[in-house]
Amino acid sequence: NEMLLATASEDTTVRIWSIPETGLTENMETAVQTLEGHGKKVGILRFHPSAEHVLASASMDHTIKLWDIEKGAPQLSLDRHMDQIFSLDWNLDGTCLCTSAKDKQLRVVDSRGGGVTAQAPAHPGSKAQKAYWAKVRNQILTLGFGKQLDRQIHVWDPRNLVKPIYEHELDTQSGVLMAFVDEDTGLVYVGGKGDGNIRVFDLWEHDPPLNMLTEFGSKTPQRGLCCLPKIACDTKKAQVLRMLKLEDKQVVPLAFVCPRKQAATEFQADIYPPTFSTTPALGASAFFAGQSAEPLRMSMNPEDRGAGAAPTGAYVPKAAKKPSAELLAQRDLVAKLKEQLKQEEDKLQGMGGSIEAPASAPAAPAPTPAPAPAPAPAP
Repeated sequence: NEMLLATASEDTTVRIWSIPETGLTENMETAVQTLEGHGKKVGILRFHPSAEHVLASASMDHTIKLWDIEKGAPQLSLDRHMDQIFSLDWNLDGTCLCTSAKDKQLRVVDSRGGGVTAQAPAHPGSKAQKAYWAKVRNQILTLGFGKQLDRQIHVWDPRNLVKPIYEHELDTQSGVLMAFVDEDTGLVYVGGKGDGNIRVFDLWEHDPPLNMLTEFGSKTPQRGLCCLPKIACDTKKAQVLRMLKLEDKQVVPLAFVCPRKQAATEFQADIYPPTFSTTPALGASAFFAGQSAEPLRMSMNPEDRGAGAAPTGAYVPKAAKKPSAELLAQRDLVAKLKEQLKQEEDKLQGMGGSIEAPASAPAAPAPTPAPAPAPAPAP
């Protein structure tokens, strides 16, 4: 659903937001669903690739929860991690998850029973490492650091984690790497926090399985990257991927383009194979009952884009769950502590002093509207 947004929070909750079909005209302050169940900060969210309204969340409480967001309750809790979880990703039909954690282990977890089906040490470096499931090729990519703090990319066969099938040493920069897999073309886009460049690799069946193709460079470092759904690409401009790049003071849209003069008048089928459909292959109740299915496919051709696509619209949950009394009390306490802190700061400022926030008072800055995106450069 294009109009559905899930956000994770330090207050241990996950919130579901329904974006109006006409777009936002003012700040949204009320979520249509609040998911409660984690004991600490929630940092990672991943929607199921083919089941409607199924969401996986990972928390600092070292658990992964699988939610039916319409029911507003976790249907399964996976507690196989003893340390902080750095990443998680689904396989093609959603029967398994891959995770990376602070203990430097790559795990394949059964999303039905919660057991670890395979496990192996990924990268020896102490910094954060990430794991991504290339779903169509059924391979796992891990990005991390070696003992000498060199940045690495490993390719794994999830059926045999004895050792990686390919190891690539990238560079000696210090930023944590992020990857985005284009399931339609097999291209992998890799960028690091603090870097100004984004590298493009081809994940294919030949040797070596990961082959660098090109690189986008910028003098402005990125603090984060986000990949838009494939259906957001303009086929008449031959866009093969669109990203949002978070910089210090703005969000910059990026468009990766395959130069084709005839793209404006003729659909380029060779660079736009059928993509994952907006129509779910099964419902949440069917998934939690034990069924599984690969994502349906839809055409990228604007003339028959409706083939295989579901109509989008505002999401309305069956029963919007209100925050618990305990959580509301905690929020009131935080607000009171912030007000007391402000009063003390005002007093000390009058005397030329300053005060530090107590450790027991969580910081909860008010959200600010995102700045307007800059024009989209094309690598």
